[in-house]
Amino acid sequence: MFWLLCLLHIAGSATALHHLYVGELNSIAIHALEMNDTARTIYEMGIIPGAGASPSLTLDRSKRYLFASLPQTGTLTRYSVQADYSLINDGTTNIPASCNTTNFSSLHLTTGPWASDFIFGSASTGSCSIVFSTDVTGISTVRSKEFASDIRSLAWSPNGRHLHALDSRAANIFNFYIADELSLQYQNATDSLTNITTAEQMVTHPTGNLVYVVTRDTNELVTIPLQEETRNIESPVPSRFKILPSSIDASLYTTSSLAISSSRTSLWTLSQSTSQAIVTVFGLNATTGEVIGAVARAGWTGYGFGQIAPAPFGNDDIVAVTNSPLGYTAFLGLDRSAQAMGKYGDVKVPDDDFLEDMWMLGVQKDAAAALKLKSYGRIELSYDNLGEGVWVD
Repeated sequence: MFWLLCLLHIAGSATALHHLYVGELNSIAIHALEMNDTARTIYEMGIIPGAGASPSLTLDRSKRYLFASLPQTGTLTRYSVQADYSLINDGTTNIPASCNTTNFSSLHLTTGPWASDFIFGSASTGSCSIVFSTDVTGISTVRSKEFASDIRSLAWSPNGRHLHALDSRAANIFNFYIADELSLQYQNATDSLTNITTAEQMVTHPTGNLVYVVTRDTNELVTIPLQEETRNIESPVPSRFKILPSSIDASLYTTSSLAISSSRTSLWTLSQSTSQAIVTVFGLNATTGEVIGAVARAGWTGYGFGQIAPAPFGNDDIVAVTNSPLGYTAFLGLDRSAQAMGKYGDVKVPDDDFLEDMWMLGVQKDAAAALKLKSYGRIELSYDNLGEGVWVD
């Protein structure tokens, strides 16, 4: 009955409603959230019991199935997505046995941009990793060889034929060619990143041949060009950008996540200290992916390790930030209608029911323009550790 009421709520509304699933690191719950981007309100539709913890989530290309990972047992659970955004547990499958264990410290999932019947993932013990793939039935599964590495981040080339895996231990990128006859046994390149330590996450630009990496301890955004044909690294010398302004003691912060918006014109990073979180937004050339510079920053009080999930819609470049252990999910976007030309310092954000403590930081001094961030709301989900969020629509 509860989910039926949710369905009526969706069907009876004329405003723009969007939906997000959020997993948890320790609890078995999956949260179903609804965002009204006109009223700028967040509504928790339900807390769905799961088969286990779900730190990483992904939807298949059809968005009919949600996959959740359980690193401690090396398993995946498939859920069928219903019309009212409830989930039906379809069962659990094991990933291929690897690294002499089925107990992993991380198990990250992603969806291939061209293969609607397959999802991909990486499993790591912290010192040994594999890359694997399974079809949506969970029957046809393949894996790579084992790497003496810590693979916790995957990214796709623009043509969807190359899967890049980031080794956070040694700052290597392993490149896999994805053929029609799927096999991960043939790794066609390993690229070493120059003078990079504590590489945390990576993404690729949807059209430009660029890889972006954020570093955990040095709080840098690093861009790395890829070759047009092979998608291997073209230049061993990356370009570097400071994520945090010089007015802040960067040694107190760690950068945990990055994401590219649906418009392809902004890249978001999340850095956190023991007392506050800071989001920094970089402007991008929509075609080439070239970094133009920092265009906005905002921060709020609170400690935790967070992840950014970019929304697949809209012109305001909306993202969801899931945080642990505080257990909130915040929704932010760029206010392109309120550009302020020239320099500015710290600016107080207007009062907001959800992010009343959010404040703005000045962009880099040579920026020609600055964009304001606006809040679409924040919701407290629990005092448990939240995992990744994934947008349905």
